[in-house]
Amino acid sequence: MNQSRQLAALAAICDTFIPAIQKEDDPDGYWRRAASDVGVAEKIILAMQKAKAEDQSQFSQLLELLASPLLGITWMGPLKPAHRLTAAQRAILLKRWSRSPLPLLRNGFNSLRKLTGLIYFGDTFTPESTNPNWKTIGYEPLGPVQRAPSVLLKVQEPNGHTLLECDVLVVGSGAAGGVVAAQLAAAGNHVIVVEKGGYTPEHAMDQREFPTLQHHFEAGGLLASTDGGMTVLAGSTLGGGTTVNWAATLRTPEYVLEEWAQHGNPHFTEKSYQAGFDFIEKRNNVHTDYRHNPQNLALLTAAQKLGLNAGAIPLNIRFPTDISEETAWKALGFSCYGDRFGIKQGSVQTFLPDAVANGASVFSNVDIQRILVKNGEAVGAEGTTRSSKTGHPQKITIKAKKVVVAAGALNTPVLLMKSGLTHPQIGQNLWLHPVAATAAFASEDTLPWHGPMMSVIVRSFEQLDGNWGIRLECPPLHPGLAAFALSWEGGESFKAQMAEIRRLSVQIAITRDKFGGRITIGKQSGQPVVHYKLSDYDRKHLLRGLAESVRLHEAAGAEHIMIVHNQPIHYYPKKDKPDKFTTEMANRQWRPNDFGLFSAHQMGTCRMGGNSNCPVKPNGETREVRNLYVADGSLFPTASGVNPMLSIQALAFHVSTMMT
Repeated sequence: MNQSRQLAALAAICDTFIPAIQKEDDPDGYWRRAASDVGVAEKIILAMQKAKAEDQSQFSQLLELLASPLLGITWMGPLKPAHRLTAAQRAILLKRWSRSPLPLLRNGFNSLRKLTGLIYFGDTFTPESTNPNWKTIGYEPLGPVQRAPSVLLKVQEPNGHTLLECDVLVVGSGAAGGVVAAQLAAAGNHVIVVEKGGYTPEHAMDQREFPTLQHHFEAGGLLASTDGGMTVLAGSTLGGGTTVNWAATLRTPEYVLEEWAQHGNPHFTEKSYQAGFDFIEKRNNVHTDYRHNPQNLALLTAAQKLGLNAGAIPLNIRFPTDISEETAWKALGFSCYGDRFGIKQGSVQTFLPDAVANGASVFSNVDIQRILVKNGEAVGAEGTTRSSKTGHPQKITIKAKKVVVAAGALNTPVLLMKSGLTHPQIGQNLWLHPVAATAAFASEDTLPWHGPMMSVIVRSFEQLDGNWGIRLECPPLHPGLAAFALSWEGGESFKAQMAEIRRLSVQIAITRDKFGGRITIGKQSGQPVVHYKLSDYDRKHLLRGLAESVRLHEAAGAEHIMIVHNQPIHYYPKKDKPDKFTTEMANRQWRPNDFGLFSAHQMGTCRMGGNSNCPVKPNGETREVRNLYVADGSLFPTASGVNPMLSIQALAFHVSTMMT
């Protein structure tokens, strides 16, 4: 297939999602600007180079279809490629794909919609690193501020050193890796921490949406389940998820710890385990002494009005003293794209510096491919390193007396399987906390990109059936994320919706999933492949969460409420009857790619437990290989039910205690 035809077809589809529209009042060119005016199609092609090889192959097939006359068969239209259709025909094509009974067509619609919106509204296209749409939206990223960095972390690259030695090798630098490294280094071990991602010091964090996703997230921010129905956001940078997460620092609920203990893990209910929470919260400066932003405050006020159990989320933040309080407060809202001011107390601000202070070495751009095993015992690891200066890869071997894998629930099982471990439960029991969203427009500006990103939680529905249910929270919101997540019903209405997101409040229903998925190794890429389908049981809870969220938006005084769906449900409290919304919910399809489904929490895949059905023992050591430990969210016997950062850190603290 001719690449120029593929690009022409893709550009035509992008211009259908975001077309040029003529309006008299358009001083900033917002309406007359189309996706092709800023090269969105070309940027999509470049972005897909960061995706897994399997996803690249699937996307290539999608491009071939768009550029082929056979495209007409998929929507019962003319036998013409996309760029030979009229704009009206392409709009009909996309709407038919969005409702198609064929999963591949719904996946194709959503893949193209998400990428087009994310890049058009979230990328920067000018030498001044700005986006021409932001002026109309009212979005103003914070500019650089001259100040000394809060932490000067010494991070190395091997630079020709192909053989290193240590007492303990820690693979991964996130929530778990930082804690383990700090504790083991403090105990007198020579520790090496390796991170496959790069290191961007805080002063170099530009916090641009799309570039940050490409550089600091797994698969360039384009990771999804095999059917495309679940978007999976996972950090892949120094500090892991703690660098790009939303700062929520919640303890594992007591009922979940009791559940985990039933898997042969008595430590979860012992007093000493609680001491780990205390230690980490103190080191990370966890507190609730901060001011909510408007969308979080609206959620809290509405929950109180309805008599629901709601409160502030403890955050791991520390406001600097060398910038104004207002600047720091606004800046916190951008720290999901890296923290320019060192406010969020992630691994790079806390446990990694602690480890380095006790002699640990931290290396970035080191991708471990295999744990070295001799006579049933871990003796090190080997992989590749790529210089950030030259880009040239080279092999690296690290000898170690003990190895701790803290690469996260996606990558840890892949590394164990590549290293020859064969336990049948490795890669199984993947929990993702499926998330769906509601969006509401308020009468006044909410500017949801400023202030604490996620600071209020509603707990009233967390145990709808035994220990399973949902919690309601607010996510951070920026133009690219909004365009990625919001529904598309037509080019003009989508632009109109995006022009008003400064008045937007979004709530998410976070489901504690009872029925999980699995991770396998991609045959082409060798990277994690996510197999996950929302169960009927968990979907029932998720839909209950969306219904309760609509009630909360209404109680908060929202003028217009939407459920994000290919056929969105609109509810106008002042003129619609509540049963209209309920009826429309019941009449919608809720199949994969019918509605937005997201995961920022990955857990399970290497269950910890006291019986042989669990690949990891209660002390963190694998059953198959001595001196090979796991210390991350993959150990969770079931889903944590809450934002898992603190749960991961407490569990990593336990494993490090068992190792000393």
